[in-house]
Amino acid sequence: MTEKWITTKADLLPQLEEQWDALHALFNILTDYQLTQIKNPDGWAIKDHVAHLTAWENSVIALLTGIPRHEGLGIAQALYNSDDLDAINKAIFDMHKDDPTHVVFPEFHKSHEKLLSLIDVLSDEDLNKGYGHFLPTETGGHLPVINVIYGNTVHHFKEHLGWIEAMLARHNSEK
Repeated sequence: MTEKWITTKADLLPQLEEQWDALHALFNILTDYQLTQIKNPDGWAIKDHVAHLTAWENSVIALLTGIPRHEGLGIAQALYNSDDLDAINKAIFDMHKDDPTHVVFPEFHKSHEKLLSLIDVLSDEDLNKGYGHFLPTETGGHLPVINVIYGNTVHHFKEHLGWIEAMLARHNSEK
């Protein structure tokens, strides 16, 4: 990742809002067909990207509330402990691939609001505490939790927005 990590809530929140708004600026102009029928070669529709982002935000919510992240993701602990991101992401996809948009998008909003409410009560000092402070039973040690939040939101949103835009461009060029 080439991005610089941030260390304060004052730096995190505007970037989080900017990326959230960028995603929704695109989602708000897409049709249900575009959200569900345009797919990557791996079979992911745009709504599957949204379900994926929700799962990873839920894992951060779990972390901040002292719940193992695999529970937030909705996957088995052994799979999470494998650190095989492709397998983890496939399991998330398989779990949500049949979820309709009227379920996926409200869940994304609900998850995001919950995460924002948790961030709201944390100080910069709290946000710079190590991962292990919030979840001592998992690996992650001294990595500041603000970096985990950033990576699973701001960075993750940018990453998926790029992939979604590429999906749409590829689809439009094939017409």
